Amino acid sequence: MATSSDAKGFKQDMVVSIRYRNDLPPPPMAPKLLDIDTGGLAQYLTTGYASALAKREEPNIEVDAEGGMPIDMVGVPGYFLGDESAIMAPEIQAVLDPADHALMLSIDQLKSQGAKNNVSFLRKTQYMTASQMARASDPLMRMNPRARKISESKTAPLPVARDDKENIKRHIQKGFDIAYPDSIPYNPPEAISNPITPQDRDTWNNPVHPDNPRLKPVEFYPVLPDLDATTDLSSNWWALKFEKPPLPPIRGRRDDRIDVGLLMAAENTAETSKWRAKKKAFEEHPELYEDPGPEPYMWSLNVPKQNDSTARMRKILDDSNPSKDDPALYAPLLEESADGSQRLPFERVRVYASATQTPVDPRRIMALSLVNAEKLASGSRLRKQGSAAYYYPILERVRMKADRANLNRMHAQDTEDEIPVPDQLMVMFTEPGPQEKVVRHQFRGEYDDSFAEEYAETVRAAEAEAEALHAEEIVQEQGEVHEGAQDVSMAEVEAAEEAEVIMTTNGVRHRDRDDDRNTPPPVNGNENGVEARDADADEDEDAMRDD
Repeated sequence: MATSSDAKGFKQDMVVSIRYRNDLPPPPMAPKLLDIDTGGLAQYLTTGYASALAKREEPNIEVDAEGGMPIDMVGVPGYFLGDESAIMAPEIQAVLDPADHALMLSIDQLKSQGAKNNVSFLRKTQYMTASQMARASDPLMRMNPRARKISESKTAPLPVARDDKENIKRHIQKGFDIAYPDSIPYNPPEAISNPITPQDRDTWNNPVHPDNPRLKPVEFYPVLPDLDATTDLSSNWWALKFEKPPLPPIRGRRDDRIDVGLLMAAENTAETSKWRAKKKAFEEHPELYEDPGPEPYMWSLNVPKQNDSTARMRKILDDSNPSKDDPALYAPLLEESADGSQRLPFERVRVYASATQTPVDPRRIMALSLVNAEKLASGSRLRKQGSAAYYYPILERVRMKADRANLNRMHAQDTEDEIPVPDQLMVMFTEPGPQEKVVRHQFRGEYDDSFAEEYAETVRAAEAEAEALHAEEIVQEQGEVHEGAQDVSMAEVEAAEEAEVIMTTNGVRHRDRDDDRNTPPPVNGNENGVEARDADADEDEDAMRDD
């Protein structure tokens, strides 16, 4: 008959019903002599115990009302004003310290470095005994003992920062050398420090999209700066974003007058004083106060007054249009201004009392314009260069949000001394003067050798214009020339200034005409009596010497 110990020790393959019970009697000996397995810590140290516990016990995760991730936007500066820069990743990444570059290695790179340091166990495909291994390791038993190699301490080259100017210059030169191999100078230093590899040429000949390898390039454009489109020395642009369409649709279509509109910035008198106080506090104690950012302005958007004037305005603003100065093109748009001249009317449609200005790095954020030379007009300035991609550096991102209630309140508080926002602008286009040309083309004139002569002529014209304006200001300050006055040349003015200098001859001071009015009458035929007094003084001095 099967016992209980057999049932516990072995698994029964056949189920048999028990008809008669046969309970075992209690053991006739003391329990202390029995070998009782209490388990102990052995069962908790096995690998299967942790796996079974993880499958058997479900983790108790208490989820609160916020889902385990408390988010409080009240303390985030500028979040409720539309500025989300505090919760976004910084656009300009900090330069990593060279000592921390090892922390950026991936797992595969770490494994490859570990494999280089180890020595493979398979030295020879034969069995080696212990005596052979001892004899091989003893340098005295070798026939030709190998000389020790003196390991010279070689310092690893420091990693080059991404924003290093020389590194950027080398990569730019390398890109031009790959694109235009015929223009490579003989043995340049940039090519030696950063040589072109076959992988670089293969990447240039067979470009692959970094995110979608299935995409194939259709056309290639050289990336160039649009130097003629600059209006100042910095040559930077702003990226504008309107939270809502600034103009309502006309007849169910987008109002395209905004494409030729004028956005003007005026001083925000209500916020400028506060900004200056914060700016001064930040400059004096930068560790205590935050940077208030750029100066706040009041923005006004002006568009052409006529709804159907966009097509004509585009022709007027197109430099390649040969009939851009045609009076017939201007005539339907002109209106009489306050001074009686005919000008283009621009009406104000929106006023933005404040805007969120976010400075960005113009070296990383820029706009790109693809220009196809085949689709350009015959007189376009971009046709000579051919098809190209022109980039425009972005200096700031401006986010516009109209606040009608704030605008009405500001108009109620405005005084006569403050600068009002005009309701209408009367505009007339003119050619830039010499001084404006110098400001626009200063960057190109300093770095473009082919433009140097033209820029020097522009500078001379600007200097001549400045001298003429200065002379006109002098005439206006002096007023009308009175009767009897005559013109005086600059040489005569300089001679008169030299004549006013105090001169001495034989120790005698010569007075001018103003001093002559307060001079006593001549004594002993002298003009001012000075020589007579000097003669008496000389006689007294000679008498004292004789004594």
